[in-house]
Order: sequence, then structure tokens, then C-alpha cells
Amino acid sequence: MQIELDNARISKLREYLFKIIDSIIADKKYQINANMLSNDINNYSLDKIPTASEVEQWVLGVEIHKDIYLFRSRMEYSQDVIDNLKNVGFFEIFESIIHSNNKKGILPEIDGIETIKCLNCGGMEDATINTCEFAVQLQITYRIGG
Repeated sequence: MQIELDNARISKLREYLFKIIDSIIADKKYQINANMLSNDINNYSLDKIPTASEVEQWVLGVEIHKDIYLFRSRMEYSQDVIDNLKNVGFFEIFESIIHSNNKKGILPEIDGIETIKCLNCGGMEDATINTCEFAVQLQITYRIGG
């Protein structure tokens, strides 16, 4: 079996997230991985959360589905308040852009996509002496059929 990654929803979402991160940070030396967050700073991971995907099924054969992803980041962490405010600020801006784009219809190029939204604000999940992990849940809804 050959997987067409160009048309996979996770690949399209990843492309969309590159555009958002590029608009937030100046340093373009970062990577968005899938299900893998390395220990390096300025590193991101897009992890699909296993959930029931069908939301609705209409009589005419149209189905509404959802995918939920955990978008994680590895960032610098210290006792410096400014560094930690920047981490929180990144996710405030990230969530604002997702919300604004959704209202404007600027969505990932996924067939049948209807919405993208943050299910929570980005919060710190874990910290070491020099790095921390932040995460936010993203949900896309899309239509199949009809």
C-alpha cells in the first residue's frame, strides 16, 4: 500500500501551521514533526489524538467528521519571567490567528474542511531546567459526501 502524504489531512494541517508559525516568529529554523517532539528548542509536533471521527450523518449521505490533534512545542524555559511570558504569548497569538483565520475562511487546504479551532489555550505540560513543553488541542471539522 502506498500512502499519498500530499493529500493526508495531517500533511495539509502541517502546511497550514508552518504559515501561522512563520507569521509569529522571526527565526525560521524550526521543524514540525508528526508524533515526535525532540529535546531541541523551537521544535514542534503534530500528534493525532485517537477519537471517534463521525459527528453527524445526514439522510442525503453527507457526513460531518472531526479530527483532533495535539500541537506541542519545545521552548526555552528559565526562571526569567520575560522568557516564560514569551512562551505564553506565543500561544495567545497562535490561538488568536487560528480563530481569526477560521472566521475569515482561511483554512487548511483539506477537502471538505469547514472549521479549525483551538479546543484549549496553550498550556505548559512539562518542564526541565532549560526547556518546557507547551501543548494546545486543535480540532478540524470536515464534510464527506453530498
